[in-house]
Amino acid sequence: MPETAPQVAHPEPDIELRLLRAFLAVAEEGHFGHAADRLRIAQSALSRQVQQLERLLGVVLFERTPRGAVVTATGRLIVPHAERALAQNRRILHAARSAAEGSDVLLTLSAPLPGPPGSLLAEALRRFRGDHPNVRVSVTGLDDGDESAALAEGRIDAVLTWDESNVGGFASEILVEERTSALLTQGHPRADSLEVTVRDLAGEPFLFPLQERRHCWERLRVAALASGTELTVIPTAPSAVADLVAAGLGVSAVPSSFRFAAHPQVVHIPIPGLFHRMSVMWRGDDDSGSVADFVAACRAAARDLADAHPDVWRLHEGSP
Repeated sequence: MPETAPQVAHPEPDIELRLLRAFLAVAEEGHFGHAADRLRIAQSALSRQVQQLERLLGVVLFERTPRGAVVTATGRLIVPHAERALAQNRRILHAARSAAEGSDVLLTLSAPLPGPPGSLLAEALRRFRGDHPNVRVSVTGLDDGDESAALAEGRIDAVLTWDESNVGGFASEILVEERTSALLTQGHPRADSLEVTVRDLAGEPFLFPLQERRHCWERLRVAALASGTELTVIPTAPSAVADLVAAGLGVSAVPSSFRFAAHPQVVHIPIPGLFHRMSVMWRGDDDSGSVADFVAACRAAARDLADAHPDVWRLHEGSP
């Protein structure tokens, strides 16, 4: 009887991270040309990288159309795995660089900036740093639409955000509901009012960071429509809003905690019934102790701020 040839195990192919970056860029842009511009490579090179990944995986990732590229059903299944692979690569790099620089851990956060003294971010960081003096903390400000991508790609470890949606693959928790105040110059006719409504602000230039604070704007827009009016919005950088209002160039609406910044030429007038929800969001598969401890510090800060300033914050129902 002839001997059976031994089965030879074929090694699994190694997938280069550049191929995953190419795949994700096309998936997010829906167009090879736009993705190539984003990655700053030639479109032909990007196309070859995607084709190489398709050959390695043995699947078709995109349907090519005259208008661009549509992710196939198989491609959609691969997207979260590719995002996690890139995120893990960044975590390895962060850990190595932190060790080389003599620091135990680097925690990178995103939060709405600028933030006033005594805000949820400031109080959470004060608590966290008190228990973790050797952890380096970096805080950056991202537009609402960029937070999820930065978190998935591992560029940041956790986010304080006005977005209360639960994005797939992430863990999130609503911490507090913060009241909203109208921001007016001291000489404004309503500057001495006890409260104002969104309707009272209609007809004036409304200075607001549309791109950076989409979620807050949506609540304001809905409130205006419910009152039968519409706001005349002028897109404004977050850091410029208070100064432009102080100069008499318009009005705005801001979280009530911004009164702690004590800008001398503006007043904060409560808008009754209008709240924005602040959430903390992190990767669901992140098992690092520093992220878990930062989330715990956010919870504790939220409870204390709601107790100390009930006119500014209230705990969200269901908060731990």
